[in-house]
Amino acid sequence: MKGTPLSDREILALCSGPRPMIAPFVPRQEGKPSYGLSSFGYDIRLGSRFLVPLGGVNAVLDPVNFPRDHFREVVAEGTFDLAPHSQVLAESVEVFDMPEDVVGLAVGKSSYARCGLLCNLTPLEPRWRGRLTLELANLSPLPIRLHVGQGIAQVVFFRGERPARAYDEKESGGAYQDQEGVTLPR
Repeated sequence: MKGTPLSDREILALCSGPRPMIAPFVPRQEGKPSYGLSSFGYDIRLGSRFLVPLGGVNAVLDPVNFPRDHFREVVAEGTFDLAPHSQVLAESVEVFDMPEDVVGLAVGKSSYARCGLLCNLTPLEPRWRGRLTLELANLSPLPIRLHVGQGIAQVVFFRGERPARAYDEKESGGAYQDQEGVTLPR
């Protein structure tokens, strides 16, 4: 039935064959926080690259005229401690190749949500390809330890009719098509 979340069987079928929807694909739940295939979604892992805002008195984050020099890249091994009331851009381990009739919506993992982590991702639109950029915000007054290579968010997939315009056909030109890692606004 169209418009309902895809089950583990349907996700597994989309991730098998010559053009897998998710790579690398883990067909079962592993790790802590967990990652891999769940009953009605897929738990993605946190990659090791982070873009950390530098701040400053006159710094303004404007998506139309983005100040790229206000971020520094950090590559973390094992863990990354996110300071209280701060945010960071990160990447998923997984790379996606979305079918033309499937959309994915991501939500944060409950273990991190209970620590005060807000995980924001935009929809995975039909025919979008690339590695996800995640915006992680620490709403807590305490640091939150993020575990590289472990689960960070869950993507729930829905199948519908092929849209009139898939991601790569949009008027904006699909600015984030084939992004290879954590990506600033374009």
